[in-house]
Amino acid sequence: MTFTVDIDFDKPDLTDDTDTQNEIFLQVFNSGDGELFDRLYRPDAISNFSGEPLTGEARKQFFKDFLATRPKLQAEVTHSWVAGDVALIGVRFVIDGTDADGRPMHLEGTCTDVLRRVEDGRWLMAVDRPVDGGLVAD
Repeated sequence: MTFTVDIDFDKPDLTDDTDTQNEIFLQVFNSGDGELFDRLYRPDAISNFSGEPLTGEARKQFFKDFLATRPKLQAEVTHSWVAGDVALIGVRFVIDGTDADGRPMHLEGTCTDVLRRVEDGRWLMAVDRPVDGGLVAD
């Protein structure tokens, strides 16, 4: 996969620029690499992507399993506010692909994400999709 923005694969940074954040998030998600995608998250980050709040190894394993089928994400930022070392991001998204059983999958909706600036200055996901239900097909 070709990346159109610079990404440090060992220490990725979502940055404080909304357009760059979205582009990095899209490219890493669409790479199919769940371990790399998990590096966009703080170690203590919570993701409700699966439908239940996951953190740590459980979150990483979910990302590895889910992205292994190489779904494609499209996302548009609807709003973004930064207050010091915290950013609140609203996103409208569409995910198309196949599920683990090979059935077609189409998911769409809106979500709200929280990013935090970590000690070394990078911006990482702290809370992902804090909504009930996680990824549920429409």
